[in-house]
Amino acid sequence: MTVNSQLTEKGLAAKIAEKYRLQGFEVVIGPSNSLLPFDLGNYHPDLIARKSSDEGYIIELKNSTSRISVDRYREIAEIVAQQRGWRFLLITGDDISLEDAKGNDELLTWEQMLQRKEQAQRFLAIGEVEVAFLYLWGILEAAMRQQAKQVAIPIERFPANSLINHLYSQGELSMEQFDQARGIQTVRDRIAHGYQSSDLTEPTKQLLELVTELMAMWKL
Repeated sequence: MTVNSQLTEKGLAAKIAEKYRLQGFEVVIGPSNSLLPFDLGNYHPDLIARKSSDEGYIIELKNSTSRISVDRYREIAEIVAQQRGWRFLLITGDDISLEDAKGNDELLTWEQMLQRKEQAQRFLAIGEVEVAFLYLWGILEAAMRQQAKQVAIPIERFPANSLINHLYSQGELSMEQFDQARGIQTVRDRIAHGYQSSDLTEPTKQLLELVTELMAMWKL
């Protein structure tokens, strides 16, 4: 690890620690085994954020989502998930904006996603296609993050492209769904970066079908 990467990880740890302290958590960076709430074998987390004696987060920090062994961290996430009130988080420098992360960490529920999908369908019906598309993209991201959380793949905070890749590699998306999601993301990225969009009607209909399919498949 270079000096620059060490500084980056230290800076990331400080920002994440401050975020959770502001939310009322007791935070320990680089906790010793004696401070861990339960046995994690040979694994040593970068940070723990404790809300109470039986509730909190075990946190691993990485500079980048590249070259991360999701299989390894999924095993740790499954161990942590067995402890009621505790969750494992894998947070990276490529993660969702730290400024955004200072807000509410709660994901949309499946019921909230369903309500938003109905709103998107109403927008589509009256010709507000771009609004419908952006609503549906938000639902797709929320559904992927919620599914990752449900099956203990600690990637729910990853950017959308990494989220799609890892859900596919972990068998949560079929090849067809993966191709659809990546194609739709290309359209979404053009809109987000200020490019004029061509007719969005067909991509929006494809996105609606994908969202409907995944919610039916994943919703418990």
